[in-house]
Amino acid sequence: MKCEILVVGASSAGIMATLASASGGAEVVLIDKTFGNINHAANTIFQGMASRSGLQFEKSCIRNKLDGMRIVSPAGNALTIPAQGYFLDRKKFDNFYIQMVRDAGVALLRQEAIGLKTRGIKRSVITNQDEIEADVIIDASGIQSSLARRAGLISMHYPKDIAWAMEAVVEHPKLGEERYFEYFVGSIAPGWKATFSPAGNNKATLGVFVRGYGPEVQLFFRKFVDFFKEYKSRTYTDIDNLKVLSVVCGGDPIAVLPGQIVSDGLMVTGGGAGQSGLAYGMRAGTICGQVAANAVLAKDVSRKFLERYKTSWKSQFYWEYRMGRAALETLRKMDDKEIDRLIRGLSGKNIVSNGSLIEKSFYVAARVALIRPKVVFDLIRNLIKG
Repeated sequence: MKCEILVVGASSAGIMATLASASGGAEVVLIDKTFGNINHAANTIFQGMASRSGLQFEKSCIRNKLDGMRIVSPAGNALTIPAQGYFLDRKKFDNFYIQMVRDAGVALLRQEAIGLKTRGIKRSVITNQDEIEADVIIDASGIQSSLARRAGLISMHYPKDIAWAMEAVVEHPKLGEERYFEYFVGSIAPGWKATFSPAGNNKATLGVFVRGYGPEVQLFFRKFVDFFKEYKSRTYTDIDNLKVLSVVCGGDPIAVLPGQIVSDGLMVTGGGAGQSGLAYGMRAGTICGQVAANAVLAKDVSRKFLERYKTSWKSQFYWEYRMGRAALETLRKMDDKEIDRLIRGLSGKNIVSNGSLIEKSFYVAARVALIRPKVVFDLIRNLIKG
């Protein structure tokens, strides 16, 4: 079997790469072993990210509207940031985009990629049913990125910094009606965060995202659930009756930074390329698909041509990801008392400004510098280190 562009993995980034490739006039095939039947930890999105990434979705995909987020310190101090957001019904959201792929005339094959064959710059994917040769193969199969590895690509710069997650759907009266997404930082979830996201209809998600401890994070999850019950006991007197309905585990490349994501006839996008975040990953997939279609049109699928994908992505997102990594590295080295003092000092202050993200970041850094100068020095040092 042959096609111009083969996308491996119906991840959010893979779906957007497929749509962009098809819109560019290429003959596209998308393969996946499940097509929309995966439980996702990523279920909350804020309007600013969605707008910047050009996302669209029907109102039926929204389970709960959010007024913003709170960053909660280990002592329970909270910094509130207003920002319109949504808790998504991920199954409806994914199916909405998969239907767009079908409407674009793309062939969807329920197959699993199990190997990669290379002949010069020609490549083909071996599946559990077929062999599919393509001018360009896009690996959007998630953090495992088996095809990229088989091609010799190290697609993440800091793969050891993958945050391993465990998230549960929970149920308790009125818990899902809250309007703020909450980040809990500190030793409760080393290296990144624990989260509470209200999903409407008495349901919510609780999760831990831990860096530096490997994929076994059950102990951190159990500790967080106990912490969460204590934290919410001032609002819900019977929170000990919280029901856990289901649990999903996985990895998130929050601070790994993209590595080698392009080779002759091969591109990597989404989680496997270190492009974390639902909205940002989907935008990365769009950029990838646009360049792939242009390469097919130009009859040049060399690494040199496909590098335009990496160049375009870096121009839009590189510094955001660099600053994000630096911030997480700084947070990782702070103890709970330092985090408490910082959050307490920022609480009640307006840390939101107009302007670009870079301008906003410097504005926030200036606010932090007035309270905890050492934090800013550490942030700058980690930013320089990359």
